[in-house]
Amino acid sequence: MEFKDSGLPQTKLIEEAFNFSKANAMSNEKDAMKEFKQQIDMIFAQREMMLDLQKNDMGMPEADYDREKKKLEKAREEQMRIGPQAIRQELNNMFVNRRVGLAKEVQAHTESPTEELIAAVMLIDCVRSPLDYKNISEKFGNGVADLIAEVVHIDAYPSEREENIGKSKPDTKRAYLAMLVASLDGISKQVEKMAKQNPNQKIMFPPGQEESLFRDAQPIWGNDKKLDSRFVDAFNKASAAASSVYRLEVDAKGALELVKDSAPPPSANGMKLLGPGANGPKPPKPPGSGGIGGDVF
Repeated sequence: MEFKDSGLPQTKLIEEAFNFSKANAMSNEKDAMKEFKQQIDMIFAQREMMLDLQKNDMGMPEADYDREKKKLEKAREEQMRIGPQAIRQELNNMFVNRRVGLAKEVQAHTESPTEELIAAVMLIDCVRSPLDYKNISEKFGNGVADLIAEVVHIDAYPSEREENIGKSKPDTKRAYLAMLVASLDGISKQVEKMAKQNPNQKIMFPPGQEESLFRDAQPIWGNDKKLDSRFVDAFNKASAAASSVYRLEVDAKGALELVKDSAPPPSANGMKLLGPGANGPKPPKPPGSGGIGGDVF
């Protein structure tokens, strides 16, 4: 995806953030390719071992062994040939879905989508060390960098999340709630995909996940009414998809409520738990793209 096709506001700051984030995402290709090669080597080593067992212990004819060995070698070569293109495509998809997608979520569903906020959410995954933070600050200014630092700090300390969210700036709250919305949308898409693959399999949240999402949203609630409404819709859609007994409602005073239905929970037979953390499921990250835990800022 090129910036002109992104649908984002065509400003210099947002364009620079888009290009920086894309370059950062694609820079993981070397490490991803290394991991891919290791996986391919392991898979084909196991297949060759099984082939050797068939020859040595089961009496496979030499001609059959040679033929199957050549098939394995050809299959491995083909996997290695298509690997780089597949990895580049996957990295690009992750950039579009996770980074640009979050920026578009902020743009479309917040009351005050400033260019600093839109730029910052595309850059959050680029910050993995104090040096990354310093580079972002120098290139995009303290406003963008400090917003990212607050989001990363919230995510790094789960036990202090409620307190840190409550005292964060309005745009940080918008970014964080938008991340929760994106995670919930990811759940709905994941359930839809898995339902097509195995219609008889029940998909559920891990125990306590609904309450955790509700607790995370409470300190942010009321900061941005447009985004609040979007969060309720995304939560209830994901909840229904995951056969949850919980839903969100807004009472007469405008307060957020977690409501439990009277219906019993689905049977656990054939159940598969969704695996989100406090922020819901996230797309798999390329090597080295995790957050910066610890007291960095």
